[in-house]
Amino acid sequence: MIDPELEQSVDAYVDAVWEDVVADIADLVSHPSVADAAQGVPGAPFGPEVRGALDCALGIARKLGYQTSDDDGYVGMADIPGADDIQMATIAHVDVVPAGTGWNTDPFRMERREGWLLGRGVIDDKGPAVLSLYAGAYFLKHGITPRHAFRALLGCDEEVGMSDVHHYLEGHDDPAFLFTPDASFPVCNAEKGLFDMTFVSPVITDGNVVSFEGGTVSNAVPSLAVMELRADAAALPVADGIDIEAAAPGVARLTAHGVGGHASLPEGTRNAIGMLVAYARANKLLAAAEEPYFELLATIHADTAGSALGVATASPAFGPLTCIGGTMRMADGRFEQTIDIRFPDSTSEQELADKLSAQAERFGSQGVVGTTKPPFSVSADSPAVQALLGTYNDVTGEKAELLSMGGGTYARNFARAVSFGPEEELADAPAWVGQMHGPNEGAGEQQLRQALKIYIIALVRLMELDY
Repeated sequence: MIDPELEQSVDAYVDAVWEDVVADIADLVSHPSVADAAQGVPGAPFGPEVRGALDCALGIARKLGYQTSDDDGYVGMADIPGADDIQMATIAHVDVVPAGTGWNTDPFRMERREGWLLGRGVIDDKGPAVLSLYAGAYFLKHGITPRHAFRALLGCDEEVGMSDVHHYLEGHDDPAFLFTPDASFPVCNAEKGLFDMTFVSPVITDGNVVSFEGGTVSNAVPSLAVMELRADAAALPVADGIDIEAAAPGVARLTAHGVGGHASLPEGTRNAIGMLVAYARANKLLAAAEEPYFELLATIHADTAGSALGVATASPAFGPLTCIGGTMRMADGRFEQTIDIRFPDSTSEQELADKLSAQAERFGSQGVVGTTKPPFSVSADSPAVQALLGTYNDVTGEKAELLSMGGGTYARNFARAVSFGPEEELADAPAWVGQMHGPNEGAGEQQLRQALKIYIIALVRLMELDY
């Protein structure tokens, strides 16, 4: 139960600051902060756009009264001193996935419409980053010295590799407890393992496929894919979701429009790469040399549980494995298809590598292992975890329980951390509101307002605990 006086104070604070919150989210969204280490320089290791977003976020923090600094441009730090040196922390990120295609608005100019915010990063993770700053600023606004120190961390490389937190933890201690507002409520204390692989074809010199491109990042279901191949466009049959046109004499261009989404939440998506693979095979458009690899692609895209690939599994604590095809490229006569797997503790990185490499070899191809991370969890009995869960249930009136997730968040890099965020499913959203990592990314203002209230009360309660 929430203390009535505290709840009244928090509600009044949220009302008072809300227009500033929205304006600050819009300012942060305006930075096209896709991390690119190739553009890195000292002080801006992920490129100037990410550095610009970090400076914007730190500017918001200073405006709110925080003491700010940064870890060589890898991570920003916004601090509120406490009565003791024990540190509570949050961590959000200011980098985003590429905008991609299919937007009905400018992805880097936030639009406010009918109670929704639209723009790249409004929910993943610039909106929640701003909320975390305003949550801690509740103490500053009311002249409260918290029992423990509070640090809002602002990462810059979450979507690419999380090298930002690796750099940070080389020179800084783990906080006593941390949560990241980069997930779904109520509280996620268990994250599936991560496994990436690229399936590479042999060199094909006499194929029908001239080019094949799909997806922008490996950790998202692609909503768009384009294949050009040697065929008469006018003679090809129509297909749902696929545009067919002549690219050149004797060359047809097939453009598939699927339904994108995050790799960890493939339900309801439609993979544009898989659509083109199915079309090319069904209409016998491939050369003999291409058929084995495309059979492998069909196996990959047959389902999102890994069943056709022979890696499907589940566990009570983590739920089922998910597997999606992320990007398709052609280079030097080879096809390259990436996959993204989120796996429970009923399998391992080695078992997945062995099984998938064998599948690749069966079709005359090669499986190249990329990023791998084991499953991660924090005890459900932790007083801090229970404080967050209790706060969520008290504010919402629900009786929610802890959950596991397929998304890999910053939490797995810290000793005592969970994810605790407003990335709710958008089942009741208008058709013009999209999912995170997809076009027209949107966040409901009411869900963000409620999240801010939850974060403030949660921080108050975390400050009362002994560590």
